Order: sequence, then C-alpha cells, then structure tokens
Amino acid sequence: MDAFEQTESLGAANETVEPQRRPELVALWLALDADRRARDERTARLRAMRLIGGEAAIDDRAG
Repeated sequence: MDAFEQTESLGAANETVEPQRRPELVALWLALDADRRARDERTARLRAMRLIGGEAAIDDRAG
C-alpha cells in the first residue's frame, strides 16, 4: 500500500463507494436497456413493413 492508497484492496474500495453510486448505476442501466428494447422494436417494425410492402414500396413512399 502506497501513500495514496486508502484501502487494502480494490474490493474494499468498491464496497465503500458502491452503495452511494448504486442507484445512479441501476437507473443508467435500466435506461440503456429500455433504449435498446425500443430500438429493437423499431427495427422489427421496419423489417415487417419491408416484408409486407416490399423494399421498393417503402422507398417510393419516402422519396
């Protein structure tokens, strides 16, 4: 242990910091997961539209 190190191990450091930041980290991961699910749903809908109407039909409507 050097002069700057306050704990004996990295695990001990995580135990002291983790409870304070845990709610923020949980909220962040939940938000990222929700964003990923929404993106997956949009992608699935777009694929379904392409299958139903064909690739050319979607391109004609967009342009």
